[in-house]
Amino acid sequence: MRAVARFLLKAVTLFTLWAFIGACLYSIGTTLMARQSADSASQMTLPQLAAPLGEQLIEGNAVLVSKLTMAPVDLEFDAENVGYVLDEKGMVFRINETGGTDPVPWLVLSNDRTERTIPFRSMALHPGFLDTDSKGYGRLYTIEPEIAGTDRPDFVPEHGAEGTEHHQEVLCEYRTTDPRRRVFTGSRKVLARFSQPGGENNVNDLAFDRLGRLFVAVGDGDAGKPGRNAASRNAMSLLNAYGKVLRIDPLGDNSANGQYGIPPRNPFLVIDGALPEIWCYGLRDPQRLEFDPYRDWLSIVDLGQDGVEELNISEVGGEHFGWDMCEGSFFYPPAKGRKPSDGGVRAPKAEFARQGGERAAGGFIYRGQSFPALRGRLLVATSAGRILSARFSSGQYEMARLVVGNQRELAGNQITGIRPGPTGELFILTRSGGIYEMQKQTAAIGSRKAKKPLLCWAL
Repeated sequence: MRAVARFLLKAVTLFTLWAFIGACLYSIGTTLMARQSADSASQMTLPQLAAPLGEQLIEGNAVLVSKLTMAPVDLEFDAENVGYVLDEKGMVFRINETGGTDPVPWLVLSNDRTERTIPFRSMALHPGFLDTDSKGYGRLYTIEPEIAGTDRPDFVPEHGAEGTEHHQEVLCEYRTTDPRRRVFTGSRKVLARFSQPGGENNVNDLAFDRLGRLFVAVGDGDAGKPGRNAASRNAMSLLNAYGKVLRIDPLGDNSANGQYGIPPRNPFLVIDGALPEIWCYGLRDPQRLEFDPYRDWLSIVDLGQDGVEELNISEVGGEHFGWDMCEGSFFYPPAKGRKPSDGGVRAPKAEFARQGGERAAGGFIYRGQSFPALRGRLLVATSAGRILSARFSSGQYEMARLVVGNQRELAGNQITGIRPGPTGELFILTRSGGIYEMQKQTAAIGSRKAKKPLLCWAL
């Protein structure tokens, strides 16, 4: 009897011990799983995008056509295929068709009012720059950073300023008496002045349409954390210029300050209280604009807050692209999931998740002849050297990384921008000062410039 009691006591003790150990293990496992789930949710800043990234082989090389001492940030061509290059310090150089660069700057934008901590970003030639019968003859437009308090601003942010001003961004018109002279001679006129509450998300780019109307890309004012009273909230309001693309007539005079005009078909012109200059809104930091004359589309490359870079197309104006309620096709933050398609917000034509510290450096719709497979596709470059292409079909898009010859040549260069050339071909600007044209391999091999081809590539 005692043996049976002893056996039962041992059995109960072992059962209790194993039950206790099991409960402890279950508790520990549950806690770890909960923490892992929380960490995954908090770190879900690079969501799985709908379109997988494929590869597209291009038989071409990026051939060095010109070299500057400073990092070029913008490139424009006139009707005679002369290139005008702006570097980040505010100097404009000219390059000819053979790639020769005049060592003497054609125009120097920086002066004693320049805010030196902010790089120059953009310029635009009026479509009638060389047409003596055009009112735009000899006119060049720039965005220039100036010291805080330089002059009374025309635009101030609705949110995020808190009574302080980091610097001012100034839209200027330069009018030369002779566009073909070696050095600029003429006048400077201030069209508009923007008060900037922070050092980022500034006035970034300019682009003309076929009729001489000027688009102006304006960031939301600051790169700080989004919130109800933060600068990010500017983008959704029609009462301010920030987080928008504006459209103006630089030769008109019916604006509030009388220095430019408001085109009569701007989409918000008839809405009480809305800023009449607004073309589209809901953008965070629109870096690059390019007008496509074939479809009358405006391509907009917008930088995301948490890793999703947007490639937007404005077709008719009035579009709302969602910031700061959305980033790309996702609610903000992206961990909240994909937003519905019927929420009144225009989804981007394409989007991609950036890798590491790279950012989108520019984009446009390719209309050149050298690469038929790319015609009509939206090309986008990143600062890390990737070039992506997006094709639109039946409301969907597919993205591919361009893979081109000799791609290891440019592994160490950082792209600062891409622009279309006079015939729609791809030109690439790099921080090392190099300006490249993407050429077919057969053409590049036969040219003297191609003996040392430097290639822009994509991983």
